[in-house]
Amino acid sequence: MTELLEDVRPQRSQTVESNDLTDGVVLYDSSSEVAHHLNPVATLVWELCDGRTVSEIVQAVAEVLEIPGHDAESVVTETYGQLSTSRLLV
Repeated sequence: MTELLEDVRPQRSQTVESNDLTDGVVLYDSSSEVAHHLNPVATLVWELCDGRTVSEIVQAVAEVLEIPGHDAESVVTETYGQLSTSRLLV
């Protein structure tokens, strides 16, 4: 992960509504009128996007999923990219 990304503090967009499911969450972005289904791992990353740094999110994901830090980094980087591309984060 680049140092630049480590200090980013992603937050969930205020235009996104969240509805829990047994297998993740459905996000509805009222600004684009698009729904997104997140699996449980992506849901974890989404929930951690509350102003923490990406480094802190990686650390939390590693602890919760009980996986090595480099695996958590890959998960967070990919998920963060998808959430950002979909404009679900600010």
